[in-house]
Amino acid sequence: MRVLFSSTWGYGHIFPMLPLARAFRDAGHDVLWATSAEATRHVAAAGLDAAPAGAAGPEFFKALGRLHAIAATIAPPERAAFMYPSMFGELLTPPMVADLLPLARDWQPDLMIHEHGELASPLVGAVLGTPSVTHSFGGAIPGEMVAAAAEKIAPLWTAHGQDPAPYAGCFTSLYLDICPSSVQSVAMDHIRSVQPLRPVSRGADRSPDDGPPLVYLTLGTVQNHAPILPVVVAALAALPVRLLVAVGPDGDPGALGELPDNVHVEKWVDQPEVLERSDVVVSHAGSGTFLGALAAGRPQLCLPLAADQFRNAAGGSRSGTALVLGPGEVSAESVTQAMSRLLSDESFRDRAREVSAEIARMPSPAEVVDVLVEHFGRT
Repeated sequence: MRVLFSSTWGYGHIFPMLPLARAFRDAGHDVLWATSAEATRHVAAAGLDAAPAGAAGPEFFKALGRLHAIAATIAPPERAAFMYPSMFGELLTPPMVADLLPLARDWQPDLMIHEHGELASPLVGAVLGTPSVTHSFGGAIPGEMVAAAAEKIAPLWTAHGQDPAPYAGCFTSLYLDICPSSVQSVAMDHIRSVQPLRPVSRGADRSPDDGPPLVYLTLGTVQNHAPILPVVVAALAALPVRLLVAVGPDGDPGALGELPDNVHVEKWVDQPEVLERSDVVVSHAGSGTFLGALAAGRPQLCLPLAADQFRNAAGGSRSGTALVLGPGEVSAESVTQAMSRLLSDESFRDRAREVSAEIARMPSPAEVVDVLVEHFGRT
């Protein structure tokens, strides 16, 4: 088969699809990945062919800045309801369609697979008569948010001679769900056909290191400059733990100042390997870190700041695998109390191990390739 993947530029939107794309390649299928010019290097580094497509350049970043300025006036838990339709729908979809349609017409894929922030693929698939599959990048996106995005881009469907599809066409075919049901925090009534897919590869199977507990702290690659970072680092550094902090590829380890010997700061780490070594994970509850920690069976302290992080944190809290400190709740005292509880109360680790076992039972990328080939392969 010829399989055309497509995504927006964010690490959290690209990395969740890499295992499936590699599995297609390893099974002998032809794979091409369309993403913004800024992100093609991430795909190429994974050994996959990439083509630039979609919004780029200074005018785009100015428009994106205007959206973020508006979002900053909205309460953090409510920002996703504004940003998903406005950014992923209205801003990103038209330029992606303009590039993806001729690319797909020329390359002639048998199947298109897009992450849930990239909404051009269903329209391009409808125009070309090519099936399009939606790949989640975490938990499900609320149906009303997807419907709002669909409304934003309905004129684009009409302009290409297509009747606007419900939910921007995302659920007319299979939905590849990488979120285990025990931490899913969104009703999925709007999704017609779900195919579970194991979310992340694990590092080496090992127990946490001997010695003081290892706490891994990251705020991801978008929220990594949040003002809570120094507060959290200082609180954790004062505890009898070893602290590993990842500040992101554009972060500055030196910005945290002089730190005690039990703290180590890096820009970037091999996260699956670090998660296997850690005792507790502290993060913004971005989907990659959140699901990765669960796959490793590690309890978490979630500090959601934006986007899907609040939904992930809610799932972690409800499942008993995480404690949550929302905006305005993060202080030296609250972080210290939460970490002390996570280290001493074995119930969090027990529940995290149960979710880890649940994830291990989900179909692997190779198994899902077989499902997709059976559904959509050439006859």
